Amino acid sequence: SGPVAMRLASAWHRRPTDELVVAIDRALVLLADHELATSTLGVRVAASVRADAGIALAAGLQTVRGPLHGEASRAAALLLATAGRDGAAAAVRSATAGRRRLPGFGHAVYRSQDPRVAPLLAAVRALPDTGDRIAVVDAVLAEAGRIGAGVPNVDLALAALVVVGDLPPDVPLLAIARIAGWAAHHAEELG
Repeated sequence: SGPVAMRLASAWHRRPTDELVVAIDRALVLLADHELATSTLGVRVAASVRADAGIALAAGLQTVRGPLHGEASRAAALLLATAGRDGAAAAVRSATAGRRRLPGFGHAVYRSQDPRVAPLLAAVRALPDTGDRIAVVDAVLAEAGRIGAGVPNVDLALAALVVVGDLPPDVPLLAIARIAGWAAHHAEELG
């Protein structure tokens, strides 16, 4: 029982800190809706043919699994884990080999700044950081800035929550958050 963020935090930690609950709650709020993101478009397309809510939400869940959408934070978490092991410069160099885009950086809509990053990173910075994992995040941010990889996006901030908060790398926070927004889009489309 209790708030969703507390229940989620308790699923991954026996005794979650208040700071972790706050960070998860902030992630849920920041990620609940993002206008017509691809997963939301999937929900609206399903609703446009009058699919029931369960089918429409399943369409969103299938779309969010793509590597350029919901799975993007997993790639960014892998980048942070690699940086923690091998150093930020080596991790960034490896991730961008072959002219690949650096996971967690750049955004099609937010060219100068993703407004979701700062509030989520602020909540992550408030977490008790055993092992100084936030320093790894900062080192990756600095190295990405040095090579001109673009601005960090919410996938990097979500990955920071996963790494610093010691959550499983495949934690589906984006999908969980989006379900609330998708339900609203489904209802709006039916209207």
